[in-house]
Amino acid sequence: MTKQLMIYDNIQPVTSDKHRNLAVKVTSHDFAGELTSVPLLATEIPFASAEFPVIFSAPNQDGEHTPLAVVGVQQGENLMLNDEGIFDTRYVPAFIRRYPFVFAGDKDSQNLTLCIDEDSKALVADGSEGQRLFDDNGEQTEYLKEILKFLQDYQYRAEMTKVFCSKLKELDLLEPMQANIEFRNNAGNNMSIKGFYTVKREKLKALTDEQVTDLFKRDGLELIYAHLNSLGNLNTLVERKNAKFGDAPKAANG
Repeated sequence: MTKQLMIYDNIQPVTSDKHRNLAVKVTSHDFAGELTSVPLLATEIPFASAEFPVIFSAPNQDGEHTPLAVVGVQQGENLMLNDEGIFDTRYVPAFIRRYPFVFAGDKDSQNLTLCIDEDSKALVADGSEGQRLFDDNGEQTEYLKEILKFLQDYQYRAEMTKVFCSKLKELDLLEPMQANIEFRNNAGNNMSIKGFYTVKREKLKALTDEQVTDLFKRDGLELIYAHLNSLGNLNTLVERKNAKFGDAPKAANG
């Protein structure tokens, strides 16, 4: 089955009639087991950069870039999950934490609909455990109200993220990069990570004082340097991948 929005299988609107007895209990992040990167909100970059390499996607059809936390070096393999299928990092991106919920609607629509992945393993049909969405009278529970607030905040911060990435593009700070990963005694398993963008330090230094001041006042400089410093975390991914090979890695380089 083709995934929707990277991790969802069957997105359906949440209604009291249909989901009156439904409860949610997320015990695993295995729904993200095949991801190699996770979308980030701009405000998450300082937190995510402590543990993940933070990069930017190639521009989409609208020319927009997206911040990403890299979680794997090979297609279909999330190296940040432990044996129980849980992120073993101190910070878990909001994109993961909002599952199995998501807002859906037309791109330009102001009215978004709360939806849920009806094929998610986190759903408990009879509501016998986990968090109920509605009470017996069909009214929203406090849990569902908190989910709505979380997703509304997520949507607001997503728009802020677009503005930040648009500023990076406007200032021509992003450039495509490639990271080459080498494994000792496993030459056949050497690999490259391609198709991502990073901020070019030389371009950053070439900005005018006015442009730098504007970035500083918008907290853009903080996010940029968090991104740049995070690239060293690529070696952490190399070490995790190396553990599967059982040999010592060479450092990643780009």
